[in-house]
Amino acid sequence: MSEKDEKPAPEGHQVFLDLLESAGFFKQINDLEDSLTSIAGELQNFGENAARRVNEVENLAAHVLAVEAVLATMLNTYPVDKEALLAEIKERTAAMTGHEDGSPTVQALALDLLEKE
Repeated sequence: MSEKDEKPAPEGHQVFLDLLESAGFFKQINDLEDSLTSIAGELQNFGENAARRVNEVENLAAHVLAVEAVLATMLNTYPVDKEALLAEIKERTAAMTGHEDGSPTVQALALDLLEKE
């Protein structure tokens, strides 16, 4: 072979790229990119679901506040006995809460409404 027929020696950077290719480095980078794209999509779905849940909670809170407003108005016209209210709370919530007198949370909320009448 003459010097003209010989292939030129690959440059250093090409040798390095060839080594990376043969080691599967570029495939790993592509797989990583695919995984990151998938994760980004899942995070977007998660964010959208979280926003929907916030809207649902706000809607539920608005309904509860509306019912409380109606009840408070009714209590102004038709007062309720405090002891009868606490007895009803005890009867309805004692078994499920494990508290002998019923749910302290329900009591506090009910008494708060009662006291605002």
